[in-house]
Amino acid sequence: MSEVAAVDVIVAGLGAHGSSAAYHLASRGATVLGFDRFARGHTLGSSGGLSRIIRLSYYEHPDYVPLLRRAWTLWRELERASGEHLLTETGGLYAGAPDGELVGGALASARRHDLEHEVLDAAALRRRYPLFAWPDGWQGVFERQAGWLAPERSIETHLRLAEKNGARLRFEEPVEQWESTSDRVRVSSATGTFEAKELVIAAGAWVPQLAPELAAELSIERSVLFWFEPTAERDAFARLPVYIVQDTDRIYYGFPYIDGQGVKVAGLHFGDRTDPDTVDRTPSARDEDRVRTWLRRRMPLANGARRQAKVCLYTNTPDAHFIVDRLADHPNVFVASACSGHGFKFASVIGEILADLVQSGETHHPIGFLSAKRLASNLST
Repeated sequence: MSEVAAVDVIVAGLGAHGSSAAYHLASRGATVLGFDRFARGHTLGSSGGLSRIIRLSYYEHPDYVPLLRRAWTLWRELERASGEHLLTETGGLYAGAPDGELVGGALASARRHDLEHEVLDAAALRRRYPLFAWPDGWQGVFERQAGWLAPERSIETHLRLAEKNGARLRFEEPVEQWESTSDRVRVSSATGTFEAKELVIAAGAWVPQLAPELAAELSIERSVLFWFEPTAERDAFARLPVYIVQDTDRIYYGFPYIDGQGVKVAGLHFGDRTDPDTVDRTPSARDEDRVRTWLRRRMPLANGARRQAKVCLYTNTPDAHFIVDRLADHPNVFVASACSGHGFKFASVIGEILADLVQSGETHHPIGFLSAKRLASNLST
């Protein structure tokens, strides 16, 4: 049976960014209706994994730093509003060749934005972090204001507070299609048709299906996260900061030992293209060996028994920057996604930005470098 429910905003996708958008919009008094294709608390998209890094000396681009500063503040505000512990500060270490993308980029962000940091040569890295095998000539950047977020708990906190502020959230009910006019958006799901003034698409790997005009510039990648039990020095692993290492083949990243979880480690962008509806969610021996090869090379005491593994989906753009924008041909439809594997930490501020865009058509946050029209000439401008 079809039904029509008129609200201010419909949010398609209730993961990291959609849950935050629902919360920020509802807390400002907007009537919000949210949809997610999976059950509440699922980890089948891009936002699971028990821990996600948050850091400020952002090697990807210095323009992210103002957004990160605000994101950090908003995560702390969310903790106070909810009583939940979401962000654990550990410090962050970024190491590799001094002329590499990681170290050079982290230093550029730290210096441009006057972030407190230390530069460590190979000898200093060996003294402070002897669990790693550091090559001669490598350099590290350490910053205190970094750590990890609990993603599942963070999403649920945004959802719960959104509902407390009046949002209606529907799970296991994907948005199937939508159409827009100059002043309304009509959204269809398996249970009916719903109307709103605005639509926010924050569907992660399913954005190409809901915003096909962007699909040519998006690719979905399968990534596998691993947790291992160290063979020794558990307490030393627990004292580590979050870390990112640009090695000779690719970037790897990891977390300190966390009770009940172990040491989480993953490699960045192995390039395994996939379809989100048919992705192989079973970690393979090949997936595991690619990470263990790095552990044997750089962190051998972490190369113990596997505790668990999890498949995650990245939605990548060609330049690895996000899309946070309105759709060119649909001025009342907004997209926030394609975070290329580094977007969770921004969820708190992306929700605020989406609320700004929906309610006033603009935001004071510097998001020009995240516009959709930068991607290709074939996108409408």
